[in-house]
Amino acid sequence: MFAFVIACQRLLSVFGTAASNSREHRIEMLAFSKTSIIKPKICNVIISRLIHRAGLLVVCFCLLINAASAQNNNDPGNSNTKEARKLGIEMLREIKSILSKDYYDPNFHGVNLDERFKLAEERVSALETYPQVYRAVAQVVVEFNDSHTNFYPPRMTKTVDYGFSWQIIGDKCYVVDVKKGSDAEVKGLRIGDVIAGVENYNPTRQNLWLITYLFYRLDPKERLKVFVEVPGGSERELLIQSRIMNTEDVIRDRADRNEKPYRCEELNSDLIACKLYTFSVETTIIDSMIKQVKKHRQFILDLRGNGGGHVATEMHLTGYFFDHDVKVGDVKTRRKIEERIAKTHKEKAYAGDLIVLIDSKSMSASEVFARVIQLEKRGRVLGDVSAGRVMTSLYFPLFASRANASFGLNVTVGDLTMNDGKSLEGVGVIPDKAIGPTGQALAEGTDPVLAYAAGMFGAQLTAERAGELFFIKPRY
Repeated sequence: MFAFVIACQRLLSVFGTAASNSREHRIEMLAFSKTSIIKPKICNVIISRLIHRAGLLVVCFCLLINAASAQNNNDPGNSNTKEARKLGIEMLREIKSILSKDYYDPNFHGVNLDERFKLAEERVSALETYPQVYRAVAQVVVEFNDSHTNFYPPRMTKTVDYGFSWQIIGDKCYVVDVKKGSDAEVKGLRIGDVIAGVENYNPTRQNLWLITYLFYRLDPKERLKVFVEVPGGSERELLIQSRIMNTEDVIRDRADRNEKPYRCEELNSDLIACKLYTFSVETTIIDSMIKQVKKHRQFILDLRGNGGGHVATEMHLTGYFFDHDVKVGDVKTRRKIEERIAKTHKEKAYAGDLIVLIDSKSMSASEVFARVIQLEKRGRVLGDVSAGRVMTSLYFPLFASRANASFGLNVTVGDLTMNDGKSLEGVGVIPDKAIGPTGQALAEGTDPVLAYAAGMFGAQLTAERAGELFFIKPRY
């Protein structure tokens, strides 16, 4: 039980404080139900600490399992309590089996796997709905506090789209895109607005991923309550109607946004800027991009919003910027520690000057590449602190035969320590020059970051002109 309380405390630190005092009277507190597996005495200790710290009850993620979902979009066809419990227990046993064999740390960060999953099964056996069960299963995985170990519940028959996207820039959460015709637009949400709260939570750099996971995967809302900062320090409350998307809508939406994995713009005869959207591509895509780049002696590589991808692709790209093999770091796996070496492309390598752009949405392979460029003093890194999500992982598609339900588990199989002996996990890459768009720049569609990078190479590029290149990709 002590380990469970520690896990709750860690999750509370991840979520941060709940909605600020200015919205306290608007927020309904989630009560502890009879299905709670935390003893009352422990609950009282946790709550008293939170009330002392924040002035109101903060609902820990690990307590969300006790509250009924607002809707059941993610029920696989019915809400039969007995079947929901069976599904939850079967998923837990599958997840435990995979973690016990494949998780990179055989000591599981000091967690007793048998006790943790036994407790989770007891918890699931007292729950009533599929959403509650999914949150209980997710809780066990989240408690590993590992960015690349994630539970994906059975596919929802419908997916929600709230009509806008958010991102941490500096220490604030900004609206970075709003869909035309969405309820978010109708309610007055605008690009550049600062989001002060989402339902019961204040978004921070540490917890935004968890808030996103909660409201898109585990507990999608028909109507999402959002609090927006307004001049004078007050807040405006918006209740945004989500758009319910079926599978066909999702496929169509993705097809409409289908883009090439990169695109380049020549800024002058010496300078080219390329936006690489993902590392989840074949190495031949990187070859094609570098072929364009090599015609110029200065290069801006924009990795903002790049969520990472294949390690092999990242290593392939790294090899283009050195005339010798470069040690990226050491990868600790379940059975060994091995060096990760990026092989040079020798005479095909790019010898020109380099600037790399990153932001809080730059993850995994993007972060590793940027840090190698920093450590080897091969170029400069500009922008915002990256995500700090760099573990190596495998995805396991799973199937619960009793409920005829597919689900998934992403498992960390390797922990990377960079060549300076430090890890980027939970820390991210600290840019050589911290610079990001203001709310006004976002609203006006300008790109001061790209403009600043171009200026470092002596190029004349205004923020307005940089914005017209649309290198800042919508985060849907």
